Amino acid sequence: MAVISEMRRSLNVVSGISSEQIRLSQDRDAAQAMSRVPGITIVNNRFVMVRGVPERYNQVMINNAIAPSTEIDRRTFSFDLIPSQVLDRMLIFKSGSPENPGDFSGGLIKLYTKNAFTEDFTQVSVGLGVRPGTTFQKYLQAEGSRTDLLGFDNGLRSLPAGFPDREVLQGTSRFSELRETAGKGLRNDFLPQQTQAIPDISAGISFGKNFGLKGPGSLSTVTSFNISQSYQQYARDFFRYFTWENRELPILRRFAFEDATYEKDNRIGIISNWNYRINAFNRIEFKNLFNQIGENTTVVREGYDYQQFAGNLRRNYMLQYRSRTLLTSQLEGTHQFPASSSSLNWVLGLNHIAELEPDLRRFRTIQFGSSPSSDAPFSMILPPSSNLFDTGRYWGELTENGLSNSLSFEKMLGGSDERPRKIKAGYLAEFRSRTFDARYINYLYPGGGNDPAIGEQIRNLPVDQIFAPDNIRRSNGLVIEEGTRPVDSYTAQNLLTAGYLSVVYPIGQFNLSGGVRVENNMQEVNSANDVGSLTISNPVFSPLGFLNVDYSLAENTLVRFGYGKTVNRPEFREIAPFQYYDFRLEATVTGNPDLRVADIHNVDLRIETYPRPGETISFGVFYKYFLNPIEAKIVVQTESPGFAYGNAESAYNYGAEVEVRKSFQNVFGSAFLNRFQVNLNASLIYSEVDFGPGEDLSQDQRRPLQGQSPYIINAGLVYDHVERGFQVGAAYNVFGQRIYAVGNYLFPTIFELPRHAVDLTVSKNLTEKLTLKAGVQDLLNAPYRFFENSTFLYGSTKVDPSVDSPIFQFQRGTLFTTSVSYLF
Repeated sequence: MAVISEMRRSLNVVSGISSEQIRLSQDRDAAQAMSRVPGITIVNNRFVMVRGVPERYNQVMINNAIAPSTEIDRRTFSFDLIPSQVLDRMLIFKSGSPENPGDFSGGLIKLYTKNAFTEDFTQVSVGLGVRPGTTFQKYLQAEGSRTDLLGFDNGLRSLPAGFPDREVLQGTSRFSELRETAGKGLRNDFLPQQTQAIPDISAGISFGKNFGLKGPGSLSTVTSFNISQSYQQYARDFFRYFTWENRELPILRRFAFEDATYEKDNRIGIISNWNYRINAFNRIEFKNLFNQIGENTTVVREGYDYQQFAGNLRRNYMLQYRSRTLLTSQLEGTHQFPASSSSLNWVLGLNHIAELEPDLRRFRTIQFGSSPSSDAPFSMILPPSSNLFDTGRYWGELTENGLSNSLSFEKMLGGSDERPRKIKAGYLAEFRSRTFDARYINYLYPGGGNDPAIGEQIRNLPVDQIFAPDNIRRSNGLVIEEGTRPVDSYTAQNLLTAGYLSVVYPIGQFNLSGGVRVENNMQEVNSANDVGSLTISNPVFSPLGFLNVDYSLAENTLVRFGYGKTVNRPEFREIAPFQYYDFRLEATVTGNPDLRVADIHNVDLRIETYPRPGETISFGVFYKYFLNPIEAKIVVQTESPGFAYGNAESAYNYGAEVEVRKSFQNVFGSAFLNRFQVNLNASLIYSEVDFGPGEDLSQDQRRPLQGQSPYIINAGLVYDHVERGFQVGAAYNVFGQRIYAVGNYLFPTIFELPRHAVDLTVSKNLTEKLTLKAGVQDLLNAPYRFFENSTFLYGSTKVDPSVDSPIFQFQRGTLFTTSVSYLF
């Protein structure tokens, strides 16, 4: 009811979800919870797309401070970092206003963590999850450190102490003693060990406490600690094709693989929020959120390459560990001055993100001249020189720190509490600093005076013996080769300063609000290439304007109109010239220093009605026009595709959405039916990108926005027997066919096909303090399907699975969960 009341009072077009809705689901994190919001789709189980606009066009705020971009390769926020248990509410602003940041178009997503309670409490919970096909089955994983349980590596996977720097290693001969010593010092851990996947486990403790203070004021805290571990195993089909412009030629497979994928996640989440209420008019809040996630992934890829060594079975490996850290803190003050009818709000924010990818191992093996059922050995593919694909070890580390300060002043000019006249002004200053370092090393068997027969013996050894220290030697042995280039590291800074002025003024049944916002952004990336240092500077001044109007049709019915001009700026990684190899996609990702800022014009129109407290019904339409939109696209690179970023000339996006949140209480004569609640929302969306006549003709000139679904449907039904403390909930989600990767004449566009998902939840209060909860996540276990639009060249704009060719196909499996919590 509080969230819907906040949506109603807002001057913007806004949707939201409350902690109560989250509690009635099996949603583990913020990404899963947001899939219940109108116009929202989730990409890769962690990124949020609003109204079909790619996730890069979203802006995220945590407790009124701007959140950082959490990914190395693109501008986005990974919502799986936020445990659902710590959320108080989430609001998605779909229209802009002067007091909010102007760098968004899809949605401004505000996350608020819990900070309110009526009495002291302590709650303990434990949970268990079972996934058929994974739990109690074999699980492959490379050796881990003792701290993996806590979501980070303790240094086991780091480069050895005293390992030579890049310049030193590259400045020596392949046959030098230095390279031999350095190579022997690296861990020989290339063969994943077989274990057994145990059930998923989770545990948490949270408490709220009021502290008695001498004198005026009160101090309270809400603190929560959660820890979890989960396993997932699945097989993924992976194909690539030769695609011909002549439709009379058959489409032939380039390769066909099956990826046996094993994923283990360890997570820790902590919030500690403090509220100091000085008096009735002054309050200071200190909010802290910390998350640590460790992801241990093993992929064993088997199959055939029909171009290189055709007919010989391949077995390729990826052993990856990635840890991610997020710390965000806000110190916020709210002060009211009744004598002058004014108020002041200020926020000091701190963000810290870190991503560590130590000792990522990628290598390829091949079985020559034998049938797949034979016991013939697999031979290691040893490259002639350093590259990103063979016998590679990669270390990557990213650290970003951010400081922000905002201040908002509001002055009442009259009117009523329900329809006030007021003026607001304020500023925002945010500084971010990032450091990124990457390094990769390969193993080679050099020519020269070495005996080729010994090289053959080494490459035919079992995987766990090939890179043993005894085989690393200057003569007739393997040597290490540094492939790192100066462009593989960069530093970056970004300073954003903004100021705004806005007015709220009711006239009759109209409520007008709007104003101007100016943002000056100074972005700089410092890197280097093989010639020398490289600096990319991108200063942009953006004047922005907003107008929001709502009209009261009746006591509980509003019509809203909103217009806003917003921008979309490139992220550090998107303009850095660094290139990364993605094993799962068999593709590279490269930045573009020439990216330009996109300008967006946004128009919204929505009618809302609020039949009863806690209920809402709304219908809206929207339109967005983009100049210089930033897009990810496939580029032609020899035999394999690559991904890069570019500006299209223009794009537009329009659609309609409907939402119904309705309780059946006192509607029917049946007490049973009166206990139901329904939550239904749906969106229809259309978009088109125009790359313009000057764009490379290998790019599709006109097509939908990448990631945009033509329709999205979310439905939820809840049965709530308050007297017995018994609740049952069901949630359904489906999205329409959407572009996963934009193609060209060699690598056609890849589409993700619709997928139906159903979740079930049952909750029962066994006593006033003890609650049992059980659920089924992804009951249908529908396959994830990614198809190449191989008939697009002949006029087709949609994928037909009976005609077009699959690229990826897999099923993650259904998860059965149960948990018990006790409230002290």
